[in-house]
Amino acid sequence: MTTSTNLAAEFYVASQLYRQGYIVTLTLGNTKEIDLIVAHPDGRTITVDTKGLKNKTNWPVRPKLVSDTHFFILVSYLNVFEDIQVIPEVFVIPSKDVHKVLSLWSGSDTVSCVKYSAVKNSIYKNAWRLLFKQ
Repeated sequence: MTTSTNLAAEFYVASQLYRQGYIVTLTLGNTKEIDLIVAHPDGRTITVDTKGLKNKTNWPVRPKLVSDTHFFILVSYLNVFEDIQVIPEVFVIPSKDVHKVLSLWSGSDTVSCVKYSAVKNSIYKNAWRLLFKQ
C-alpha cells in the first residue's frame, strides 16, 4: 500500500497545483528526492518531494536536498484512503524548515520522520502560499 499511497499523493498534489495555475511535471519515481517539478507562470520553478500516508502516524523523511526552491508536501488520507469523499490533509514544508518538525522514528537511532502530531495544527497545514512566496 505504501507505493500506491505515495503515488496517489503525487497525483493529488499535482492536481491541486494545476488547479492553482502552475505547470506540473511528475517524475514518476525517476528521482528519489524530486517527485514534482513545478513552474510558476512567471517562470520560477520549484521541486517537490511528496509523501503519502494512509493514516495519522509518521512520514519517513530524509532531507537530502535542502534549498529555497525545494519543498516537502506531506499528505494524510486520515485512515480513510479508500473513501474518495474524504479530503486528505496537506502540509507544505520548505526543505529549509523541515528540521523544525523532524523526529527520529520510534525505536530507531537513524531513521528520521515527521510525525502527524507535530504538523496537524501547524503553520504548514494547507500552506500552498509558501511555494512561490515573494
